[in-house]
Amino acid sequence: MKTCFIIGAGDITDPHITASAEDFIICADGGYKHKSLLGRECDLVVGDFDSLGSVPETNSKIVAPKEKDETDMMLAVLQGYGRGYRNFVLLGALGGERSDHSVANLQLLHFIAQKGARGTILHGSEVFTAFKNDSLTLSENLRGYISVFSLSDESRGVTIKNLKYTLEDATLHSFMPVGVSNEFIGKQSLIEVKDGVLLVAYNNYEL
Repeated sequence: MKTCFIIGAGDITDPHITASAEDFIICADGGYKHKSLLGRECDLVVGDFDSLGSVPETNSKIVAPKEKDETDMMLAVLQGYGRGYRNFVLLGALGGERSDHSVANLQLLHFIAQKGARGTILHGSEVFTAFKNDSLTLSENLRGYISVFSLSDESRGVTIKNLKYTLEDATLHSFMPVGVSNEFIGKQSLIEVKDGVLLVAYNNYEL
């Protein structure tokens, strides 16, 4: 599946992945400092460039006003979505000097899910992904903890199979984090929601 990679100004670690020719790379403001992170330079840079400190000298840029409703990462997602991409991988979306931007980027996963697309944040060994009225299958080789949260007020028809703690057609609420600290058990696992948006967080540790 072709992917829109977005590089932000948060904490950056080498994701050990490269972008293919059909993928699209967008640097959001200070993410431009890592423009070659994925094996080639980014295709577009967007933002108000307050964190970068200056407007980069490249023809492929969109300069946004400093006073705006959207974050630079959201502007990047909208650019990717408008180009037809429905799979998004966000790097440098957590950490950094602004914890509020980390929260905003987790909310951005919800926004992407509401658009009928799939967004994933990679942060070191941690993976965060959100999906609406859909399912997620994870490898039997994964180890460690996995947590499932409802981003919707209610997420109905939640089924969790082949993890330490399972659910069948349950309802999760956004105010009660009962899905935290589940565990992989060496089986291919399934997480499904019939009506709602789930956020799944896990460590990408494999055998």
